[in-house]
Amino acid sequence: MDGRGLNRVAVAVVLSVGVMAGAYGVARGLVPDTTPARLAMVLPGHGAADIAPYLERADMGHGARMVEQVCGSCHALKAGAGDGAGPNLFGVVGRPIASAPGYPYSDALRHSAAGRTWTEQTLSDWLSSPDRFAPGTRMSLNGLTDPALRADIIAYLRTLRQAPD
Repeated sequence: MDGRGLNRVAVAVVLSVGVMAGAYGVARGLVPDTTPARLAMVLPGHGAADIAPYLERADMGHGARMVEQVCGSCHALKAGAGDGAGPNLFGVVGRPIASAPGYPYSDALRHSAAGRTWTEQTLSDWLSSPDRFAPGTRMSLNGLTDPALRADIIAYLRTLRQAPD
């Protein structure tokens, strides 16, 4: 292929990308964002439940396996480890919400949870539906409907802290 052929290919690629970007821009301008400000309905099992009775029977071993499966791909779980797609969960129980140093929390979480702490109950509410807890959050978890499963996870998360000296 000579120089003219390469120029034709380059022009075709540049024009294609330009047309796609223009179409995307026009579509974003014409089609309004219809995301509701709040959920229209709550699915059964997604309501806030008192987690204390479930914590009494929580299985920490099952919680450890579930944290590795559900949380481990996005969150670090060891002291001093860097953040992943989500903040490090080491020491999360008892920590103020949206306070991990250096992690860029979403405005939704910073504003909806200002001044609150990650207690067992707030963690349960978060895990049941992050979007209901902080509408507009970047967390992609749909929610865990089973309070016993949430209790297992929270029981394990309680163990992720520095040992007393």
